[in-house]
Amino acid sequence: MLISIIIMMACFVTVTFELGYVLYVFHTCRSIKCVVTASKKVCAREDGFLIKEYWKTEVEFTLNGDVRHTALETSTYCQKGQVLGCYYHPKKDLVFRKRDIKRVLRSYSLPALTIGLLFMMLYSLFKLTSLGNIIIGHAFEAVGILLIVVFASFGVGFIVYAVSAFRHTRESRVTQIDAKITDIVRKTKRHRETKRYLYYPIYSYKLGGFEHSVRSKLGRETPPKKDSTERVLADTKKGGLVEYKDMSSSFVMGLCFLVIAWLLLYTIAFMK
Repeated sequence: MLISIIIMMACFVTVTFELGYVLYVFHTCRSIKCVVTASKKVCAREDGFLIKEYWKTEVEFTLNGDVRHTALETSTYCQKGQVLGCYYHPKKDLVFRKRDIKRVLRSYSLPALTIGLLFMMLYSLFKLTSLGNIIIGHAFEAVGILLIVVFASFGVGFIVYAVSAFRHTRESRVTQIDAKITDIVRKTKRHRETKRYLYYPIYSYKLGGFEHSVRSKLGRETPPKKDSTERVLADTKKGGLVEYKDMSSSFVMGLCFLVIAWLLLYTIAFMK
């Protein structure tokens, strides 16, 4: 009992300090508008495929009346004159985009925050449901309840993902356009002793008066044909691709998880 209380207090202190640190970073960082002045592609190749690529984007911004210049690493091409929403960290004198928030956080902040919150939630569930008594008297029921929670959570998560993806692809700001595959990124996936490749096409298209070059998030087992044209979904507001994996399979998988959870619940109730 004493050990669990000590662990709980340690997690509470960790979460408090790390959450405070994350909020402090967000509070001290200033939101700025950066104007793109140049964008140059940096890449490395192997067997004719890209294995590393990013855009070195030169930007300028105004801070305290002074015009400053810096370079950002972006995953997409940014046209000259395009405005990017960024943040400025005064202590590190660093400009970064919102997706790169990890660059100004301690390496262990987010893992510590996640693990601490997860343990606190499990501990609260343990106490509120008197799970300790269940484990002592009915170990099978305890494991069953935990499995029900896990499978039900996965089921709801998959279904919510499928429904939200389905709705997003039908929003008014999503449009279909013809995009040209200008290059292909190859990534190596290893599983034990086996090695396989996944291929990610880079699409180029014009949208909203700007030229966009965006790498697909969905890898393929076989490489697509370079310089070919494919029909893709694009966000007319943000300019990026709208990509989701097969939504029907996610929906079916979610239903399967819910069915398993219901069968476990029925089994536990029947055996009482």
